[in-house]
Order: sequence, then structure tokens, then C-alpha cells
Amino acid sequence: MRWHSPVPYRLIPTDDSESFRASFAEWATGLPVFPHKGAFAVPRKFHVHEGVDIYVPEGTRVSAVERGRIVAISPFTGLHALTPWWEETWVVMVEGPRGVVAYGEIVPLSELSVGDLLAAQDTVGHVKRVLRVDRGRPMSMLHLELHVHGTTRCEDWKRDDPPPPSLRDPTPHLLNAHPHLLTPEAMDPEQAWGNQTSPYIFIVS
Repeated sequence: MRWHSPVPYRLIPTDDSESFRASFAEWATGLPVFPHKGAFAVPRKFHVHEGVDIYVPEGTRVSAVERGRIVAISPFTGLHALTPWWEETWVVMVEGPRGVVAYGEIVPLSELSVGDLLAAQDTVGHVKRVLRVDRGRPMSMLHLELHVHGTTRCEDWKRDDPPPPSLRDPTPHLLNAHPHLLTPEAMDPEQAWGNQTSPYIFIVS
């Protein structure tokens, strides 16, 4: 069963960490693939990146990529998560057919609780600004992780250590995801690019 895009944008694969500077279509954004700094398993200063960062504006709706049950709603960044150098955000973990999907750096819908059932494309929450200091890069994003069944917390992947046993790469599922219902090609199939070349597509080397 294919995932659905978690954000109302067409996901354009890119390995360029500066791709956010490109003139994407209004309804498109980059999907980081290695060695993009936002891609899965890319080494950083103190850790290895545990998920995929999808750069979108603060307030962007985040929806479930597949059906599932909420197994955790937890602080993700900020003082309440013992990382005060970031703004406060949360993570919602939803267990479905492919495993446990973690939707991080968001504000969950206030009515959601652990144990709730979600259908594919139900709203999970909205993206929240995570970076405190503007250094000329995107300051808000959906951080998405994939874990094996039974996982209820996100663990750090420290440099020079093996990955947490529960962690899996969500990239193949995102690359193959159905377009979000709010993108033009989903609302009108005749607008789909098909085999046409789009000026917004980045070639992944």
C-alpha cells in the first residue's frame, strides 16, 4: 500500500542542500535524498539524521501518510524536550501497516489522544517553527521518521554509533507517495506532468 504525501505539496526529489533557494512551483517542495542535509542517514555535527526534513512554511497542515493508531504524543524539541536551543515542538507517532511513522516538529491537533485511529490523509497537526536563530535557511519543516512496529519513542542516532534498532528509512515510501489531495495534479489528473519535463525537477546524481 503506497503512502500519501504528508504535506499539501508535490515532493520533488533533490540531493542539493540549497534547493530551498530554487523557484519551486507554488505547490511543490523538495524531498531530500542523500547527501542533502535534510535526508535520512546524513551525518551531522553531533549525530546522524534520523529522518527526512520536508521544508514547508510554518502552519502547513500535516496529514497521515497511511491509516493507523496514535501510540505517542510527546515533546520533540525545545526546553520541554531538553533541547532549549530549539523552539518547542512535538512529535505524533502513528502505528500503521508500514510501521510507526513519527511526525515531528509540529503542533498536534488539540483533540488528538493516544489510542485514536486515523485514516490516511487525516490531519495530524501543523508545522511549527523549530529554529530559534535565522541563519538564512528554512526555519520550519516536517521531520518525518519511520520505525518498526511497537516503537513509542524516537531515539537519537549518535555519530559513530549504529542506528537505533527501531529506525528505518522512510525515503522509498516518500518517493513513491500518492500526491496530496490538495495539489493540482491530485485535484485534476489532466494537470499531472506525466512524462513531461518540469522546470522544478532536480536530477538526483
